[in-house]
Amino acid sequence: CWSGIEKRQALSRMTPSVRYGFLGGAVVIFYFALLYIARPELYLNLSLQWGSMVVYLVFMWIATKEDCAAKGTARDFREVVRTPFVTFLLINLCYWIFNYGLRLYDPSLLLSELNIALEMAKTQLTTGVGDPEQADQLRKYVQELENLIKNPQPQPLGPILRDMSMGAIGGFVLAAGVAALVKNQKK
Repeated sequence: CWSGIEKRQALSRMTPSVRYGFLGGAVVIFYFALLYIARPELYLNLSLQWGSMVVYLVFMWIATKEDCAAKGTARDFREVVRTPFVTFLLINLCYWIFNYGLRLYDPSLLLSELNIALEMAKTQLTTGVGDPEQADQLRKYVQELENLIKNPQPQPLGPILRDMSMGAIGGFVLAAGVAALVKNQKK
């Protein structure tokens, strides 16, 4: 059992990116747990999913400001961008672990998500995509979704890892923006 002083010392030894990455991850998990508890459909709402980016940005900003306050901004940009990027990666890791665990706990989430994707694809087909080749690909995708809905499988880890990797690219862009703003901020 740790005393309050030991906990504060352990927190102070962490780098800002690790400290705020895990704190931001806890906030994101709390946010999505509240959405799921309120109504599982809210958890799948794209606007609310993307809205969590505000949490990412706030914690990336705080970590970068703290890092630059301690080490200065007259460093190479690569050194400055490391802090918000690691913060993003840790928050995102927490999100994806929670997301995967929740989908294992409640397989109906995956089914709901497949139904949403199916409706979107069918709507896109009825409104027309213009390109016949693209329409054929969309029809195949609709068929694939319908088969998955008829024969649901447990959530595979592969697509989660792919999405997490793709998110890291966007996270780097956000980190570069945060680092540029903090580095060029007037004191």
